[in-house]
Amino acid sequence: MDKSLSRSDQQGIRLHLDRAEVLAATVDQLRKDLAVGQEAIIPPDDPANAFEHLQAQVEPILQGLSASGDHALRVAMYRVDIAEAHLRRTLDRGGSDALAGEVVLRALQKVLTRMRFAGRY
Repeated sequence: MDKSLSRSDQQGIRLHLDRAEVLAATVDQLRKDLAVGQEAIIPPDDPANAFEHLQAQVEPILQGLSASGDHALRVAMYRVDIAEAHLRRTLDRGGSDALAGEVVLRALQKVLTRMRFAGRY
């Protein structure tokens, strides 16, 4: 069984962001899942630091959702596909920075899975 997109391979999965097609699709997925406009998440110029760049842009969005009420954050995490128990654990262990990383990883997993089933990756 191929586990290249599994949770246990988080470091390896980040490397896929160096491909322009994957990076663009991940940015689009993040915008869709977090219900934000194009100006909220800008693709990085340097794909070498793409993960950290996206994580830094997602964190204030998550903080804004949290500040507007717990419900708004839970709805967004439902769209991202992060379970509420995982949401709470992540926030308790690493705060909004860690949650932003999980959101970027999940968006990337969705993109890679979709590309793989479409035969494009």
